[in-house]
Amino acid sequence: MGRKEKIDLWGQAEELVVRHKDERVGWKRERLFVIKQAFESVSIRKIAEEMGRSPQTIQTWINKYRSGGIDSLLSKKRGKGAKSKFTVEMKEALEKELEGGKHRTAKQVWAWLEENFDMSDFKPTSIYTILGKCGGRLKVPRPSNPKKDPVKEQEFRETLADKMMALCLPKDRPVRLWIYDEMRYGLHPLTRKVWCKRGVRATASSRRRYKNAYVYGALQVGGSGSEFLMTSNVDKDWDELFLNQISQRDPYASHVVIGDGAGFHHTGGEEHLPDNVFILRLPPYCPELNPVEKLWDIVKDGICNRDWKDMAHLEDKLIDNLKPYWEMPQKVFSLFKNSYLRSELNVISNQHMLQYN
Repeated sequence: MGRKEKIDLWGQAEELVVRHKDERVGWKRERLFVIKQAFESVSIRKIAEEMGRSPQTIQTWINKYRSGGIDSLLSKKRGKGAKSKFTVEMKEALEKELEGGKHRTAKQVWAWLEENFDMSDFKPTSIYTILGKCGGRLKVPRPSNPKKDPVKEQEFRETLADKMMALCLPKDRPVRLWIYDEMRYGLHPLTRKVWCKRGVRATASSRRRYKNAYVYGALQVGGSGSEFLMTSNVDKDWDELFLNQISQRDPYASHVVIGDGAGFHHTGGEEHLPDNVFILRLPPYCPELNPVEKLWDIVKDGICNRDWKDMAHLEDKLIDNLKPYWEMPQKVFSLFKNSYLRSELNVISNQHMLQYN
């Protein structure tokens, strides 16, 4: 306690502990941790050894905290070098341009800058520094159909709770909300990026063969459920069989199942469907609304870059990749982090109109 009192001249010990817990900037978190250790009477030499810093640096940070508290500790002196030629106007314009994801190479970004600004004082090689200042990253784009209607997509996100209420579900039964999709798999080549030594060409064994099959997958929103069905084809008969499989998971519950508008998907209300299954359809061309797409990406990572002997060997590996999602509930739950589906589910739950387990 005596060590803490000598260091904490500003009475910010509790605030510092909270700041350290919430801080995401690396160098700030490091400095806050050092002071936290000092509060606990850890010696400067031991702190230096743990942090990989010199004792002089640790002492400097402690002195900064003693002299001015957290603000002083987390301040850095700015150099007195020449003012950057990359102006605020240029930075803001490039940041806005990068939001559109229009440029595939740094050379294309440089050409855009030359078209819009005087770049005579810059070297072309400085484009990577410029991109770094603007938060630019080289990413693999997710395909997006140009026919997609962003208004309908956003509307579905915000009105799913209303759509579920309009189904007039039995109020004396628990409700399970599902979202489903299907994936084609087969012996055709499926290649993904791999880590490889610089200067060495990365290769993956592959032969073009056309033996295919499908797997249906459904994930329960806000719960631990998952259902899968491997099929030889996709049509309404297989779709009906899979909906029956979901229905039988909990025959007493009402199952609201969300799927896309594929022609082999049911629209709801058909007489031959189970009475406890209710169907909602996603807007056209909006795979981003379906978290099952994330699961298929993960599954494909597990079966890519292989020349499979036959379908049986491929399906064994496919089952190995899917198995954790019906054995470990947290794996299913992780696919819905920050999902609109969870937030809309909470809207209904908070209004006490439906039961969710």
